[in-house]
Amino acid sequence: MAELFAGVGSVAEGFRAGAGFDIAYLNDVDPAARDTYQENYGTDVPYDLIDVQDVTADDIRERSGDRPIAGLLGCPPCQGWSTAGPRKQDDARNALLGDFFRLVTDLRPLFFVMENVPAVSDRAELAAALSALSPHYQTWAGVLNAASYGLPQSRQRTLVIGYDVRTGVQPTPPPPTHAGTRRVWDYRSEKLVKPSVETIDTILGAAPRIGSAASSAYLMADHYEVGTEKLKDFVTVGEALRDLDPESGMQASDYARRLGGGWFPPENHKSWRHGPDLVARLARVPEGRRPPADVTSGKRYYSQAYARLHRRGLARTITTNFHNPGSGRFLHYAHPRSLTVREAARLQGFRDDFRFIHHPSWQERLIGNAFPPLWAEVIARHVRRQLGESLAS
Repeated sequence: MAELFAGVGSVAEGFRAGAGFDIAYLNDVDPAARDTYQENYGTDVPYDLIDVQDVTADDIRERSGDRPIAGLLGCPPCQGWSTAGPRKQDDARNALLGDFFRLVTDLRPLFFVMENVPAVSDRAELAAALSALSPHYQTWAGVLNAASYGLPQSRQRTLVIGYDVRTGVQPTPPPPTHAGTRRVWDYRSEKLVKPSVETIDTILGAAPRIGSAASSAYLMADHYEVGTEKLKDFVTVGEALRDLDPESGMQASDYARRLGGGWFPPENHKSWRHGPDLVARLARVPEGRRPPADVTSGKRYYSQAYARLHRRGLARTITTNFHNPGSGRFLHYAHPRSLTVREAARLQGFRDDFRFIHHPSWQERLIGNAFPPLWAEVIARHVRRQLGESLAS
């Protein structure tokens, strides 16, 4: 198995941990990402620092020791299409989507999995790429949410799964595992709401706003065909983070223990340096709510700016700028500060023994860009179940 745009290897390692896949090759252009990967997993896996536009299928085969590449994974950076960015249609990084599918065609793996920002699901470029692959691959593409699979974070992403037509298997998305019956905090209505097919999209922040041109592919309710009540309860922010706060006196939850939690202090758990004036203003933001006007000095910001998380709610998407309380809903539910690197890593599903190195701003970037490892494990097990005998042979 190989991963392009690998970052800290969270998808590849998720496939290894979740379904026993061997990793034969990794690629990225970020030295900090490779350093961090090798700090945690060693140097046995070939990890090339090279622009994917210069990578060929023969390069991957050679660097993999001519081992068969059963699967190709990749998260091409398409910031030009992200709703969180300036949406520059001519952003050079948008073209990297085509390079991923070029290597799918040339390598002809048994399967491929691609992740990207939700807006990619509506792009003509993706439709054209999947159409070109149709003689050789059966594909499924849609928008899914990390919280539906046990993450304490409402992170929506386009997922594309492709299986070689020779397997005879039509890919489907992994069915949701989480929602449950326990009430969770809804940031739109600012109250506790019971999950249901009717409320799931507002709880996840997935429902298009009135007048939005967003397609129905963004809605999560359609994935809950069996309803929500028989599933596990959503994992909340409080469950994910409570044992990291010595003032809480609370023990690690099942989620935290799964990530190795329960000991203190972990690495990478240092508060950012907020000035005293900002700290005083942040203290005025109620749990789970948006800030009063005087906190933002009367200025108009992005709707989630300076907003506080709720311990009984889900985190919103962890970005590469979570240290800045003005860039999103990144305030700790109980303290007048932004999330620490370790807290953000917890919400992303990284184990507590995963070490982030180099400058904190680099650590922040790597965490925000990563695909949640626990979510990758869910997808890996789903792919293994669907392909079954094809993988064994």
